[in-house]
Amino acid sequence: MEHGAAFITERLAPAHPPRDGKQTPMRGHPVFIAQHATGACCRSCLSKWHGMAPGKALTSEQQAQILLVLRSWIERDFGRTVPSTPAQGALF
Repeated sequence: MEHGAAFITERLAPAHPPRDGKQTPMRGHPVFIAQHATGACCRSCLSKWHGMAPGKALTSEQQAQILLVLRSWIERDFGRTVPSTPAQGALF
């Protein structure tokens, strides 16, 4: 989930993220897959599916909400609890 928090901060939180709409790969990391599955992959999807207005930086509360959605999807999809940090155990 540390990676997920970093992805959100770097790729979604800015008001105008670089390469918006293309910043989240379709594969390669469980968080990327979860982002696409939950409509949290770009600012237009966040607006459409989560009501988070584009053109305005995400608040820390909104970022935490997105991370919770991603964690919930991953846990449901993989059927196990997700560690917050890599040191707490590998997801796979």
